Amino acid sequence: MIRISAIVWVVVLALLGIGLFLVKYNVQSQERELREVRKQIDANYSAIHVLEAEWSYLNDPLRLADLTRRHTELVPTTPGQIGDFASLPLRIEDLPLTPEQPAEPQPPAPMLQVKATEEPAARQPAPQPQAKQEPKPLKPKDEQAEADATIDAILADMEKAQDQQPGGAQ
Repeated sequence: MIRISAIVWVVVLALLGIGLFLVKYNVQSQERELREVRKQIDANYSAIHVLEAEWSYLNDPLRLADLTRRHTELVPTTPGQIGDFASLPLRIEDLPLTPEQPAEPQPPAPMLQVKATEEPAARQPAPQPQAKQEPKPLKPKDEQAEADATIDAILADMEKAQDQQPGGAQ
């Protein structure tokens, strides 16, 4: 007769064989999934590299200056275009008081509302602010040459800064 212990060992070995079989296929499927994820990571790194190269090209100062020159009428600001505080008109509160003006600044009266009892001659004229002096925009004689000179100066500064960095340019 077959002993009970032999039957138990056969059953245990069969269960171990089935378990080993299931673990083997589970490991193979996990390895397959890992390979796919690694391929996707490599593809993402390649895409990031391409995007960084495109970003570098799109932000090139020479290219941007050329696009600005072709598609806009912008020119570099000259010192003559920048005003100072002295050229700004004075506010009504800052004007010196004259005998005709009241001591308290009052908001200007609406233009369309006129009282019927009030005579126009009795009304005092509102104080007039000083005329605005608008600076004339200065147009450089050769916009292209000035823009190119500005870009060249910026690039020279950038190269100088890279040369001064420890470790050199990257």
